[in-house]
Amino acid sequence: MSTTDDASSLGELPELDTRGRVLKGWDPEKADHWDQGIAWKTLIVSTYSLFLGFCVWFLVSAIAPKLNEIGFDLSTAQLYWLTSMPGLSGGLLRLVFMVLPPIMGTRKLIGFSSLLYIIPMVGWFFAVQDTSTSFGVLMMLSVLCGIGGGTFSGYMPSTGYFFPKRLSGTALALQSGIGNLGMSAIQVVGPWLMGFGLFGITFLAPMRAEDGALWVFNAAIFFVPWAIVAAILAFWLLKDVPVKANIRQQLDIFGNKNTWYMTLLYVMTFGIYSGIAAQFALIINNAFGSDSQFANQGISGLPSGLTYAFLGPLIGSLVRAAWGPLCDKFGGAIWTFVSGIGMAATLAVCAVNLNPIDHAQF
Repeated sequence: MSTTDDASSLGELPELDTRGRVLKGWDPEKADHWDQGIAWKTLIVSTYSLFLGFCVWFLVSAIAPKLNEIGFDLSTAQLYWLTSMPGLSGGLLRLVFMVLPPIMGTRKLIGFSSLLYIIPMVGWFFAVQDTSTSFGVLMMLSVLCGIGGGTFSGYMPSTGYFFPKRLSGTALALQSGIGNLGMSAIQVVGPWLMGFGLFGITFLAPMRAEDGALWVFNAAIFFVPWAIVAAILAFWLLKDVPVKANIRQQLDIFGNKNTWYMTLLYVMTFGIYSGIAAQFALIINNAFGSDSQFANQGISGLPSGLTYAFLGPLIGSLVRAAWGPLCDKFGGAIWTFVSGIGMAATLAVCAVNLNPIDHAQF
């Protein structure tokens, strides 16, 4: 990558100039060549947008457990496919978004990504109102929800341009941790939003379920205005660092063995975590709740998956935010090791209990 400023190529930076859309003389490693106000403002706006992105990414995990209750006729396998697709598409889209920061710049990347979030939200808003909506359409909408997860790989480096290395762990941990709370937020507020008319759209008839009326489409439409606000803030407040690189230059990372080591570590940690978090509500329902053998036995007081679905994303988000400063101080390797050991132990305990013979095993 190279800057567009000739003086920079000679090893000298001009005076810091923050008046335009593109910063001049920006070097966060030098106290007189960066502006921490701009850096933290960028972090706040991009984190707010990323929070919404993760809400979109996990939107299906909040809606899917309710689909059959409101009149859809989907098999257990189909429900799992719906909640799996955002993870798959989000992972593939990260390969796209990772090359965009130096091409688009932070301002446009955050602004246009915020607007892209609206597409799957509006799609689900209309789809769930018609129980004849085909499984193929629902799958397409699930794939589009992957946009919310895909943008993560563009947001992190575009924010990283604004911070010195001594603060990068803290800044990026705050962004990923707080942004990650969107996964938990949609699973917390989703069931609540489904319980009443919203935004004056009570003229839309609620769907009927065993426990009364449900406005499932509320969970899909609630965050649309906030995404519009995120786009406005991005185009209005954010600036770009003059970093330029074409796609070919950035693809050099695939020839570096460390890229593949880090990819395996990421699959081990965030990959497993996000995958199980997306399926958590369905797993509870199928193993212990309304779709389990215990429901057929007439046992009352069984757990609802959506009641507990937020716990995984919430804990993961808090750990992300807390471990950033620790990684700055002690290094990332030891904390990745701790994470791997903790996940292995937890998964072993879960595996033993996911084929229960007694509902008390929950």
